[in-house]
Amino acid sequence: MSSNFLRDLLTYGFGNTSAKNKKRKIRPFSGRTLSQEIAAQLNPDFSEKNQRAPVKKTKKPEAVPEVFDVRGVPKKLGEPIAKPGGEGTVYFLLGKPEILVKIYHPKKLAEHRQAYQEKIEAMIKIKDNFQKFPACWPLLSVYDREKNWIGYAMRRGIGAPMRYLAHAVAYRKHFPYLDRIMLLRYMIRFVQNIMILHEKGIFIGDYNMLNFLCDPLNDNVAMIDCDSYQLRIDDKFYPCPVGSPDLTPVEHHDKDFRNVVHTEKSENFSLAIILFECLMLGRHPYDVVGGDDPVTNLRTANFPYKKGNKGVPKGPWRNIWTHMPPRIKRLFNKTFTEGVLDPDKRVPAETWLRELSVYLADMQVGKYDKNINPMKKLVKMDKKPKINPVEAEEPENYID
Repeated sequence: MSSNFLRDLLTYGFGNTSAKNKKRKIRPFSGRTLSQEIAAQLNPDFSEKNQRAPVKKTKKPEAVPEVFDVRGVPKKLGEPIAKPGGEGTVYFLLGKPEILVKIYHPKKLAEHRQAYQEKIEAMIKIKDNFQKFPACWPLLSVYDREKNWIGYAMRRGIGAPMRYLAHAVAYRKHFPYLDRIMLLRYMIRFVQNIMILHEKGIFIGDYNMLNFLCDPLNDNVAMIDCDSYQLRIDDKFYPCPVGSPDLTPVEHHDKDFRNVVHTEKSENFSLAIILFECLMLGRHPYDVVGGDDPVTNLRTANFPYKKGNKGVPKGPWRNIWTHMPPRIKRLFNKTFTEGVLDPDKRVPAETWLRELSVYLADMQVGKYDKNINPMKKLVKMDKKPKINPVEAEEPENYID
């Protein structure tokens, strides 16, 4: 393996690749769907063969045995890290599992090669700004044998998708030691990551929870799929071409995402949805019993957890909501009602960072239940904890 190629790749890391972390073996995904994973957990005798509907065989990605760097030095690729995505397939670099290579699908390259290449190489220009930031940032362009640009190399992110963290069942498998203290640490780290990106003029755009990896052994949150981020480099604007309406503020609905310009105020709305789903075990804030779908409810600001709690789904969610600090609930209420049509009413990341930190500190001294599913009545403490001055109200100790 070329020392220059490898040296260039290993120069850019997450800043936390200690010797201990390097020795860790990351278990690859089983290949099951999320519903199959849940069924397997609940039923030890589960087998995909026993399902009523036959499991469709996934078409294997086109083999890409090797890629070439800009100097024409070949590098062998290993197995794909997961199923092919919408844009391409991500492979291990053979012999170096901490390095990944994303190869765009031939059809995508035929349509958008120049646009992809321009954006990726612009991102590579500023890679030094992300040496210590936990993101799978593009590091080097890669080419095929004919010297056609086909993708890029990046560091591998460590952890399981945040979607598994924000799930009433799946978290038990992927985060077996999870409690609300650890959950808050993930949320705080995630907010910090967002703030750092915003300070650099970079916006996530697509708040897909599969694109954030939470390390089960610590509170690190790695950002992946960075090539879709919205950014401006050398006065050239690169949009985020993808998104999902249920995670997007109303001013960006019914628009081609390639023409959308994300701002801090627009992302404050998406950030609040992610935080809510994580704290509420995956429940979307606009999921209303007896109401419309979440996107319709979002557009009409139909937030069921506001005063009266009408339309809150059955299950643990009402109990979890009741046990949240009043200040946290007010922030969600403000963003998901007044903030729907008024971007100025959306809670900024700095406020979330402060209030989540206070929530964590109070929980660590026993003011709030740390269990993922809080008990109906808080445990009576022998000594009353000191209340932070900004948290002047008493917690709601009982279910309504």
